[in-house]
Amino acid sequence: MPKGGEKPSYLDYLNQFNLWLESNALPVNSQLMYFRLLNVFNRAGWPETVQVDNLRLRMMLDGQAETTVIRARDKLVTAGLLLYEKGKKGAPNRYALSWKPLGNASVSASISASKSASVSDSTTARHIKTLEEDQEKDSIPPKSPRGDTAPPGDFEGAGFGAGLQEALEEWLSYKRERREGYRPTGLKSLVTQIKNAAGEYGDSAVIGVIQLSMSSGYKGIVFDRLKGQSRAQGKMKDPIPDYKNTNREWSL
Repeated sequence: MPKGGEKPSYLDYLNQFNLWLESNALPVNSQLMYFRLLNVFNRAGWPETVQVDNLRLRMMLDGQAETTVIRARDKLVTAGLLLYEKGKKGAPNRYALSWKPLGNASVSASISASKSASVSDSTTARHIKTLEEDQEKDSIPPKSPRGDTAPPGDFEGAGFGAGLQEALEEWLSYKRERREGYRPTGLKSLVTQIKNAAGEYGDSAVIGVIQLSMSSGYKGIVFDRLKGQSRAQGKMKDPIPDYKNTNREWSL
């Protein structure tokens, strides 16, 4: 456990959480989310807070539904293990770890006193090995139901608006329901397609095409419909004649 003003370490948080679980109930999804968030803080260098969007949280739980992910997060908040601040457009939700040592100090002290140095060293070595294995596993994206590798869900840099971001999340959920996961390269290409289409035709048009593709049961997004709409709009002519082309008629 940290002493004085020292900040808790990765190992401190793990020990605290595991001891807390010995006398408290917590759903498996919430436990997994806590471990995943610990890894996020560790990779970020243990800042006070981190920003994580809901899509990334869903990927932490192997792409489960957003409602399931939110329930898992709320269980951690209710238990006092996680602090949560709702984000806004362009700024994902913000999270902080709550450090609250277990209240039964006498039990902790007796447990610590009963351990010999050799046992303590052995336990520490096992924890370090476990942490290294967990970090290696976290570096490998989770599997989709079909066995494809599901990519990380961090698209904050894509520059999508809230509506387009939500449409992308719905499309990924739709693909998982069809057991058609994306590999990292494929998802990166999809994000680029959506970004380019939105730049050319607008967010609303792209959202409409994504919704049409889902409602029609298509395997992919029918971006060609955007080109068709554009051509149809291009055929509309101005009902007022061009003065330069009808100069003689206007001069009569």
